[in-house]
Amino acid sequence: MPITQAHRGSAILPLTPAQLATYFQAKLSAELGPHNVKRLLEEEPDRIILLDVRTRKGYEAGHVPRAINIPFEELPGRLNELPKNKEIITYCWNVTCVLCTKAAYVLAKRGYRAKEMIGGIEEWQQAGFPVEK
Repeated sequence: MPITQAHRGSAILPLTPAQLATYFQAKLSAELGPHNVKRLLEEEPDRIILLDVRTRKGYEAGHVPRAINIPFEELPGRLNELPKNKEIITYCWNVTCVLCTKAAYVLAKRGYRAKEMIGGIEEWQQAGFPVEK
């Protein structure tokens, strides 16, 4: 599929450069890589909440320092535990896991400033960053 086209049902609709620019601007505004997250944890730790949305077992096996764990399935019932005055950065297992995207969506729909850490704990570890157990 060429980058200038999108699927809608069975029809292929061309995207304009302006539509693509809007999409990529939104994407860049909603995602952070592990290096960006590490910098924020070091330089502005009080500005963010790092939210691990994996299972408790996954979190206990190793998580990003300062991360709190609310498994994705529990998130809707535990939103009151999260402040609305901080940016919440979600993460999960790896680049193919969409739990952090789903969690960021849930948070944003409920008025939270949410972003996701792309690549999850796997990319964090591959970058050589510390993990807590």
